Amino acid sequence: MNSPKIIFHIDMNCFFASVERAENKELVGKPIAVAHQDPLYRGMILSPSYEARKYGVRTTMLVRDALLLCHDLIIVEPKMRLYQEYSRRFMEYLESVSPVIEQASIDEAYLDVTENSKTEHPLELAKRIQDHLLTELGLPCSIGIGPNKFLAKMASNMKKPLGITVLRKREVDKYLWPLPIEEMYGIGKKTAPKLREIGVNTIGDLLKVDFSKLKEVVGQAYANALISRAQGNGSTEIVVGESDFQSVSNAHTFDNPVFDLSLLKETLKVIANTVSHRLEQQDKEAQTVGLIIKYPNFRQVTRSKALAKPTAEAHRIYDVAEEILEEMFHPGDQIRLIGISATRLIKPKAEMKQITIFDNLSEIEKEEAIKKLLKNLKANFGETSINRGYYYRGKDNE
Repeated sequence: MNSPKIIFHIDMNCFFASVERAENKELVGKPIAVAHQDPLYRGMILSPSYEARKYGVRTTMLVRDALLLCHDLIIVEPKMRLYQEYSRRFMEYLESVSPVIEQASIDEAYLDVTENSKTEHPLELAKRIQDHLLTELGLPCSIGIGPNKFLAKMASNMKKPLGITVLRKREVDKYLWPLPIEEMYGIGKKTAPKLREIGVNTIGDLLKVDFSKLKEVVGQAYANALISRAQGNGSTEIVVGESDFQSVSNAHTFDNPVFDLSLLKETLKVIANTVSHRLEQQDKEAQTVGLIIKYPNFRQVTRSKALAKPTAEAHRIYDVAEEILEEMFHPGDQIRLIGISATRLIKPKAEMKQITIFDNLSEIEKEEAIKKLLKNLKANFGETSINRGYYYRGKDNE
């Protein structure tokens, strides 16, 4: 029997704000927030320090609202090239610790330290990594340790800043199940309220709720995945080498600035279809989906979210983009351009579908039939002849 993997999830604390402090020691200990400065204070908070968070300042909050909570808040203009350089140094150091590394975003990574742990205790290794990043780069981080990526990710969120947390599979009933459902990795702000409506208030409730109700809310495949995660299961595969930061993106520029949220969402559906089609053409799946917004003053903001599972499906890409839009958009905002980026692309892996007693065989057969039909149509009439995606009710659509 193989020994359990030992996986670290290393998550930088308040990354953008921490980089600013590493560059300017006068900011240490003060409430700061990285955000675009705007005469009307309508910029969005990208990264508040923990001192600012004590006042209630949160990511995606408007600067003007943040200043009402913390009058001494120091606003720092973002410097993306600087953050990317610090990210490069961060990853370069981790690669010196273990070659089995997967970068999850600009400020987080998974590290398989199973081999390292044969000669160095995992807790000692984690402390060494944490101390090095703080001393050499000036960056605080939290490290989660688990037998798979999901538990390591959940563990890294349990103690911030500068936390080191171990989450074993046998301990999920004690540490994982009592957590609010919103804190489960993979649960978005749109999904959580729907789960609460059927009585799923904590992660542990996923194992108690009627499966048919759960399936109605999130779909069969996602329901099975949530239950599996609640049991402490997760992938142990660290994607090395195949992952990269090339991207597929598409955007639409409006003739006049748009402030209608419903129109923005309809436009996103079309864009999601295009991005999905381009991913399929390249035989790639995205591990991160981002939303691109440009305002009339030409200020551009991009915000992204890592996915629990890579995808090229239009509806999943749209769901993530829509969720980010709802977090970013405020009444009165005027949008000149909106777009979607799909990044950290990898080759899709063939998966064996495990059919359980909960699966609807007729639905599985129907889905396979649709996939087969699409493949045949493309083979006969061309790759662009038909694609799955959202139905857009445009003016010219009959």
